Amino acid sequence: MRKARRYVPQVLVFMLGAASVIAGLRVNDWLQGLGRSQAERRLLERLSQKPITIPSDDSPLVRAAARIQPCVVNVDTLEEAPIGSQGDGATPFSPPTSRHGKASGVIISGDGYVVTNNHVIQGASIIRVTASSGDHYEGKVVGADVTSDIALLKVAAQRLPAAELGDSDRLRVGEQVIAIGNPFGIGTTVTHGIISATDRKDLHVGGGVFLRRALQTDAAISRGNSGGALANTTGQLVGINTAIMSERGATVGIGFAIPSNAVRTIIRDLVTRSRREPVLPSAPFIGLVYAALTPEMSAQLELPPGTGVIVTEVKPLSPAADAGLRRSDVILAIDGRPVRGVLHLQQTLARRRIGQSIRLRLMRGSGTEEVSVMVGRRPQPPTLPGR
Repeated sequence: MRKARRYVPQVLVFMLGAASVIAGLRVNDWLQGLGRSQAERRLLERLSQKPITIPSDDSPLVRAAARIQPCVVNVDTLEEAPIGSQGDGATPFSPPTSRHGKASGVIISGDGYVVTNNHVIQGASIIRVTASSGDHYEGKVVGADVTSDIALLKVAAQRLPAAELGDSDRLRVGEQVIAIGNPFGIGTTVTHGIISATDRKDLHVGGGVFLRRALQTDAAISRGNSGGALANTTGQLVGINTAIMSERGATVGIGFAIPSNAVRTIIRDLVTRSRREPVLPSAPFIGLVYAALTPEMSAQLELPPGTGVIVTEVKPLSPAADAGLRRSDVILAIDGRPVRGVLHLQQTLARRRIGQSIRLRLMRGSGTEEVSVMVGRRPQPPTLPGR
């Protein structure tokens, strides 16, 4: 009993202390509240409430976007300038010899067929297709119709979400449509409008392209939307977005799309024609332009003469770019063996197999790093037949 009486005062002190703390907090809140108006207090109370979820039915446009959006892809391209090639001895200060483009495409078959505009891929040596899932694939040109501005690509993928082709001949002026694409390379974007006209013919949209027949819409179409989808309210593909009419290059509510029924006919012809064209073999490719080190560079880097090469350009969308190589990197070794100049590196890479991983030892800044690069296929110059 003595022990119990001995600890009772301590328990009471603790309880009284806790009560005073709680009371102090309430008093502090009360004092802070004195400086607020009644309207401010009501606002703070309202902001502290949980959001109220009000169930609502999806509109036709929401359902259409959900249906067609997974079928729209981003199409990135690399166009090589006429000068320069891998390991051609360009100086370290040569300007880049590539141009990077961003546009859109639509999957029309789960087996990997993608339709886009011809002007999107014309002249491109590398085509990368990025699906809505984030997976990216190398795009191969099956064929292209220059005058109608349609191209068909093939990627090595199966069970892709494919758009259902609608009947563009049944479209009516005033009918609601959505346009989906990759404007300005910012990512998949959905815009909404109506069909403004169904029978525009022989339109000159620049680049030597005359659209034989086009749909007109006021759905916002901007640079990068080319090759994307124009869909009806059921989510069917009714056109391939192609061009806008604007003096300043900005959307002003006049956009054009190639009707889906015309796309059907063109694609059928491209597939038939492609089976008669030979497939050229591919060579190993990692996507670098490099040059020999000058004696002054070797001395500054404290390297023996004839050792290593300097990277003058990394091609966008290439295996080297994916591996993180940079301009001004110095390649010292490949697969553990020292690099003895440009010709030696060219010969070594030529003996590697497509799909093989190689290790490059680099001098970067004041240190060295080792990176792995997957050898790809050297892009073939596109052969794009007209109609």
